This record gives sequence, C-alpha cells and structure tokens, in this order.
Amino acid sequence: MKRYLVFLLIVCLTLVGCDAKDSAVKGQVDRRGVITEVDVTGNRVLVDDSDDGLIWLTLPSFYDITKYEVNQEVVVWIDGGIKESYPAQATARNIEILKVEELSSDAFDYNNHAFPPNLTGFVEINGTRYKMAKGGFKWTRKNQSIMTDAASPTQIAENLEPIIVEANSEAIIVIEQNPILSVFIWDTDIEQQAVTVEEGHISLPATSGNTIYEVVAKWENGRVSFTFVVEVK
Repeated sequence: MKRYLVFLLIVCLTLVGCDAKDSAVKGQVDRRGVITEVDVTGNRVLVDDSDDGLIWLTLPSFYDITKYEVNQEVVVWIDGGIKESYPAQATARNIEILKVEELSSDAFDYNNHAFPPNLTGFVEINGTRYKMAKGGFKWTRKNQSIMTDAASPTQIAENLEPIIVEANSEAIIVIEQNPILSVFIWDTDIEQQAVTVEEGHISLPATSGNTIYEVVAKWENGRVSFTFVVEVK
C-alpha cells in the first residue's frame, strides 16, 4: 500500500509538472479571434482579431486542418514574426478552439425563408443611391452551407459605369441587416488597400481618376462582396 501511494504521488507530480511546462511553453496568447476563412490547400486559416485585424495563420504540418471551421473562436500562439501585409501573415506554433459559434437560422428575416438570402447593397453619394455589383458570397445555416466564387473586383469593375464624384466627397455604404463592413481599394487583382469605415461612411479620393472599391459585408452566418467604381473629375 505504501509503495502504491508513493507511485500515485509521483504520477500526480509528473502531471502537474507537464501542465506547468506546457503553460510556460505557450506563454501569452498572441492572437484571439474568429475564423472567417479556411484554406485547406494552403493549410492555413484567416482569423479576424477584433483588436489587430485579419491575419492568415499557417498551421503546423501535423495539425488537422479539417477540424477548423468558419465561425470558430480560437486563440493562437505565433512562431516567429508577423508579416505586415494585408491581411497579415504568420505561422502558428499552437492554435486552440475556444468555442464553436452557434449558427442561427433566425439571423435574418428571410422572405419565405429563402436560403441563401438575396441582399442588395447601395452606396450613397451626395444624396443619390447607386446599386453596387454583387460578387462572391458564403452563407451557412445549421447543416447547410453554400459558397460561390466570383470575378475579382477589378474584373467586375470592367463592366461597371463609374460614379462621377467631386474630390474629397463622402460615401455612405447602405446594406440591409446591419452587417460589419470592411472596405478595400483595388489597384490590381492582387493589390488592395484597406479603407477606414466609420459608421458606414468612407472618404473618397482627392485626386482625379478611377478608383475600384470592394465592400465586404459580414453577418453572423454569412458574408457578401460588393463592388463599385468612382471617377473623380
């Protein structure tokens, strides 16, 4: 019996030591956010951190990418530095799922319970509303998921009539159901620049020429990309 108690004590001390070691190795969490995209081929996930923004995180080779899904909340420890691109890029040393967000079929007031919802986006400039061109989208409802790819904003813009504006004008993004908005200026198919959005308002360019805008609207269970073009005279 005495030997048995000693053995148990050794096992307990070993387990405690391992836990303490793991905690020491992990250290402070580097990123915390919600997965917005999973790139299976690239073995990486796109995480939206409310404090630090979007970041692509490449997982360790031994991680199972299939266990990660959009809308999961995760905490991440980063191995090495962070590449300051947009989105930012880094390699995850460890990533843990905190909780799976519950997807609600009642997030929208669907017309006849349509799925996916057909939402329209507008940009308002000087009191006039212009309909934005809809691009790719992704929607999830319970066990249903639908996603479509679309042409890039620069390709979509080839078929759009530019909205003529004055320099330093202001635009208001108007999309039903109050989504979270991200806005980007596209120069080429791979170059984009984030635009500051304040309660749906953005500032338009001060210099003459055409500018392509992409508006990414995010809801609890989906996202849609919209495109519009302005021309400053």
